[in-house]
Amino acid sequence: MRQWWRVLGVPRGSDRATIRRAYAAKLKVTNPEDDAAGFKELRAAYEEALRWVDYQQFDDWDVEDEEPVEGDRAGLTLVPVGEPLAPYGDALPAAEPLPPPEPDPLEVERAADAAEFERRFAELESGLRGPWFKDRDGIRAAFEAVMAAPALIELDLRAYAEYRIAALIADTIPRSDAILREAMATFGWEGEGNHPPAVWALRARLDEWRLIASFGRGHALARGWHALIDGKSPGWLRRLRALRPGTAGQVRQLFDLADYDVPGIAHSFHPKAADWWRAHLDAPRFGSVEVALLLLRGVVAALFAVLGATPAVRLWGAVGAGAGGLMLSLAHWRFVTPMRWRAARKGAVRSRGAGWRFGLWLILTAAAIGAPATPAIAGGLGAAFLILAITIFVLDSAEEIGGLGWQRMVMLAIAGAFIGPAFFAMSVGEQALTVLFGLSAGIVGLSARDAIARVIAPRPVLIALGIMVALIIGAIVRSNWMPGTPLIAWGAAAGTSLVLMGGLRAGDPEGRGSGVAALANMLLWAIVIIAAVMSAPEREKDGASTPAISVGSIKPLEEVEPGFRDVKTGNPKLYADVAAIHLAVASRKRNAKEGSDAINRLVDDAYRARLGSAPAQMIAAEMEIRLAQLREFSRIDLRACSGEREGKTAVLSHSLQRRHYAHALRVAASSAATPEDLAKGRVIAADRLLGVAANGDPAGADRLAAALRSTDLRAKCDARIAMLEALVALDDIDIARTMRTALAQGAKAEAEKK
Repeated sequence: MRQWWRVLGVPRGSDRATIRRAYAAKLKVTNPEDDAAGFKELRAAYEEALRWVDYQQFDDWDVEDEEPVEGDRAGLTLVPVGEPLAPYGDALPAAEPLPPPEPDPLEVERAADAAEFERRFAELESGLRGPWFKDRDGIRAAFEAVMAAPALIELDLRAYAEYRIAALIADTIPRSDAILREAMATFGWEGEGNHPPAVWALRARLDEWRLIASFGRGHALARGWHALIDGKSPGWLRRLRALRPGTAGQVRQLFDLADYDVPGIAHSFHPKAADWWRAHLDAPRFGSVEVALLLLRGVVAALFAVLGATPAVRLWGAVGAGAGGLMLSLAHWRFVTPMRWRAARKGAVRSRGAGWRFGLWLILTAAAIGAPATPAIAGGLGAAFLILAITIFVLDSAEEIGGLGWQRMVMLAIAGAFIGPAFFAMSVGEQALTVLFGLSAGIVGLSARDAIARVIAPRPVLIALGIMVALIIGAIVRSNWMPGTPLIAWGAAAGTSLVLMGGLRAGDPEGRGSGVAALANMLLWAIVIIAAVMSAPEREKDGASTPAISVGSIKPLEEVEPGFRDVKTGNPKLYADVAAIHLAVASRKRNAKEGSDAINRLVDDAYRARLGSAPAQMIAAEMEIRLAQLREFSRIDLRACSGEREGKTAVLSHSLQRRHYAHALRVAASSAATPEDLAKGRVIAADRLLGVAANGDPAGADRLAAALRSTDLRAKCDARIAMLEALVALDDIDIARTMRTALAQGAKAEAEKK
């Protein structure tokens, strides 16, 4: 018999991989049906080679090549001790012949069973190794036939067959996956024991199966796994999916797992998809960061277009935001992305998240908490927040940016429902600051979590909680000495603290930091909602605070609201319009709320249109009602008292609302004053009113004037009340002469808005 290394055509010291490749090459040209002897010799040589590799021992055929031992002891003959040596030349006694062995009656059957086993095993092997591959059902059928072979009844042959089958299945992964579980169960390979290397390879393959099964929906690498096993999607669709944040990073992690830790998962990758993704990751691409910058550009441009104070600001702000976002996106694509790609290729660790950037963020947050929200300050802070957020985004973000979980989306929706009323009650400057801060906090929270984690790394829990408590205390102090909308200060403190908790969770996702961050997040979201509720007025309406009348009654208007008696004679057109609406609602042809609102609008329009030309007594009564409103506002809403709500008011007491509504009906029913009445009285200048309000003290008048121009809501509210008190103390004709022009201009401005 030839030596195994000569049969396989490999060096004698070859390793397992070289032996397998040689055997596979020989097997392709050796058909067991055409050359049974050659195939048997090839199979025996392969098995002997594997035994030599595993156990480093030679079979009996190695002895055939041993040369005779030369030397002085080569011809010695051993004799029993104590017997005299035979004389030289005498012959030794002949040994008695051994009896012939008894014939084995089952030898022929055993040989036939062994040959049948070899035939079935060869069929299974050809189905797994090729070139005559079988499908999964054919492989299972061939394996069942091998296991049903009669020769396996003998224990020694079954043990030998177990080793051969394990080696065959291990060599032909992943094609042999069709029979892996059956073989494991048949031979009990999943149990503990002294298994050969091939069995341990099969146990590792089962672990790979379990890992692959876990790559379903909900797994951290689910999107990347789907991208690598999808071989049907066209290239343009893959390109779009690659723009989704995190997908490229997940694919890269799966390639690393396949290359270093779990190579078997690579068998599940679709070749076309794997080749496309390797080519995609092997060069800097236009990715999710650039897309996010383009989306941010659109959002900021839309904000300018909607919230701009003037047409020029709306136009050029939107154009500038769009152009700036496009330039940032292109700059990141052409400069920042290639720089990171080259660093990754060299294996360099890029230092990200310098502490000064987040330190600037904390300084801006402190300014937002402590500074008054004037239009100039709010605009400057909002722009600074956005610029710093984009800077952090460009410098610290990567392709691994994650999205928002459904829990956070629900929490944002709940918070938005509470923030909405408070937001629309703010001035334009405050609205801009709130929107820009919210955008900036979201950008920083998504892109700089790892950077923040490194900043607070020395004592993460202590530093994060310390900064959070300091911000909350600052918001409390600010609310005490600077009354106003709590959402600005409290929102800035809570929003920055939420970003900080994201960094704490990223730095210690499974330890104490994650639990502390979860508890702090619940507290911070509660703070945001409470601040929004405190900032929202009880009810907001445009125009005067006129209560709706009961329009559902079929009684005449005069009985429902006595003031309409004067309207019927003084303003017949208004009375007819209101009566028509009242009748439609009473007959259920129109919704009651809509009808009530429509009547209020008609009354309010007539009231404003006639107020400037109304008799002096009515204008004086108007100023007294406004003074009463300011006094109520000073207790419940400083922004309305100081005139910061821009036509939106909080809810007044019911008695004051009824008083104002009755006055509005009287004004709407009044006749215009005669030219003689319009000429009566004096116009009182503002500086004289200030002097009267300050009781003749020039310094006090200067302080009142400064308070009217300041951003201190309390001081401004008190100064306005003092001015109105001085005004209503004058004669009615002087009040009317002083206020007619301002009232007429206000009515004209309201009409132009509508």
